[in-house]
Amino acid sequence: MPRARRFSVGRSAAVAGRVLAQIRRDRRTLGMLFAMPAVVMLIFGFALGGQVSNVPILVDNQDAGYAASVGANGTALNVGSHILDSLRADSAVSVTTGSFAAGRQGVDSGTCFAALLIPSNFTQVAFMQAQGRNVSASMLLYIDGTKPSIAANVLAALQGAVQNSSRVRGFSLVQQYAYGGKFSGLDVSLPSVIAFVLTFLVLLISLLTVSRETTSGTLPRLYTTPLTAIERLVGYTLSLLVVGIMMVVVVLAVGIGLFGAVVRGDPILLFGAAVLYTLSQVLLAVFLSNFARNEFQAVQLAPLIALPSMALSGMLVPIFSLPSWIQPVSKVIPMYYANQLFEGIMLKGYGAGTMAFDFAVVAGIALLFLALALTTVKDRINA
Repeated sequence: MPRARRFSVGRSAAVAGRVLAQIRRDRRTLGMLFAMPAVVMLIFGFALGGQVSNVPILVDNQDAGYAASVGANGTALNVGSHILDSLRADSAVSVTTGSFAAGRQGVDSGTCFAALLIPSNFTQVAFMQAQGRNVSASMLLYIDGTKPSIAANVLAALQGAVQNSSRVRGFSLVQQYAYGGKFSGLDVSLPSVIAFVLTFLVLLISLLTVSRETTSGTLPRLYTTPLTAIERLVGYTLSLLVVGIMMVVVVLAVGIGLFGAVVRGDPILLFGAAVLYTLSQVLLAVFLSNFARNEFQAVQLAPLIALPSMALSGMLVPIFSLPSWIQPVSKVIPMYYANQLFEGIMLKGYGAGTMAFDFAVVAGIALLFLALALTTVKDRINA
């Protein structure tokens, strides 16, 4: 048997030096090594740097006020107005006024988070409390039950507004939850988790698969065949879509079958939404693979897309709580619309008609990535 060689620090250092030299010569990889951590940290810093704020709510203040005569002086009170002013001054919520019926419709359609009704006799009851009478003021709150943490912020803001009015010693709040009631933390988290898993894993596997065609020497051989660039791109897309659909089946089976995720809408519509979103990510991967020279760069591209998507799509913090200059960026992130689709179907029971806009946007994103992939793909002549 040959004698085992002694460990050599010099040989190990030579290998390390060779690898570092290769990275240093590859400017694209070197730039990504420095740019990607900085970009991700900046995005997460802006996204997570503040508290939940600007939650849109509608207030219907029907309080007629109460004119109380104390001695020779008359005092006009309107507790509802005090509560409304206090809510407007609270950065946790963004208040609009209108009818309670319109507010309910807004909550059901997702344009606002809660609707508050202050009754017409609210101040009168408050004055009766001040006179020592055992009465209680009641308000009605219709609130989105799919975001427990945001609902807690709204309730805290309302409690603070009542306390700031200093005129109501006791009040009852009748709460009505939209979309069938309260949901568990698992229920409200799984739609976004499904979107993130499909974003990250579909991108990663697709990028690795296509980039391996280059590093394995398969792509140069394909250039010598009659296969056109478009045919090759369509072939990649079809094969990766099949793999993506298999991942969709696994993700939905685990989420719904194992963890019992709530699906109030049509499961077939949910599956179709997941497949459509997967197609958009496959086409994004095919487009990005035209710029990845090796598997290392491909592996870097997946988290560079997935992590900012997680931070800015509403998965971690609601979009309306992000800085105002970042919010428009969120609306061009595909995962934002995946969150809307999965949450709308699973938690809110929306149908295809209600989700038509989000379906159209995801389909448009897929077509955009297809067009970009077609315009940047190399053919066998200039490859």
